[in-house]
Amino acid sequence: MKHESQVGSAIQYNVTVSNQGQSLRTLGSAFLNLQWPHETPNGKWLLYPVRLELQPHAGPRVACSPATNPLQLALEPPGRSRRAAEPAEMPPKTPQRQLLPAERRKNITLDCAHGTARCLVYQCPLHSFDRAATLKAWGRLWNSTFLEDYLSVTSVELIVRASVTVKSSVRNLVLKDAATQIPVTIYLDPSVAGARAVAWWIILLAVLAGILLLALLVAVLWKCGFFRRGAHDPPYATSYYRAHLAVQPSEAEKP
Repeated sequence: MKHESQVGSAIQYNVTVSNQGQSLRTLGSAFLNLQWPHETPNGKWLLYPVRLELQPHAGPRVACSPATNPLQLALEPPGRSRRAAEPAEMPPKTPQRQLLPAERRKNITLDCAHGTARCLVYQCPLHSFDRAATLKAWGRLWNSTFLEDYLSVTSVELIVRASVTVKSSVRNLVLKDAATQIPVTIYLDPSVAGARAVAWWIILLAVLAGILLLALLVAVLWKCGFFRRGAHDPPYATSYYRAHLAVQPSEAEKP
């Protein structure tokens, strides 16, 4: 796997932090923390982190740590990602039906707080800002994991958590609405996995490989002389011997 589009469906999160009080520079060091469910408890990829950008209201973009895109996949240009997110290019949205009581047990939630997923914690420093800052996070659902491990369930709810922490010497510092969670519900269609056909280029390569193997076998047999045997040669070599009979004289007739 070399390109991010091979991972699966694209997903984007937007987290906005508002500051209606004094500048954070007078309070201390503030950070925006993002708990990113990147893999399942058994170690399979779940939500692949592609890119994170923290954009203050004024000023340059701020880098978050640790680095995203751990597999070093080739990323799509930001302009292409924005165009792909336009409503005109998105697939038609199917209406959601009400689940029957017998089907509700087939819905599972993947949340790092409950141990059903493993998270990478990204930390973005909130430097001095007066109004707001927006964190944009791009990721890709690891489609093969959902089709292999969660095909028997109706839907999967994926939880991403965000929180703000402040390291300050100011006492009685209160942060209002400092934590939130962002749920994303993924509806699985079993017919998608069953309808996945073998790619045409795989079939073409298999046919070409079979022809090449047959040609190689014929060449080996030809080199060994399998096709050069004489058509009129008898199958077995037969030797003929002629018997000669002679009359031997008796003892009385001998001189």
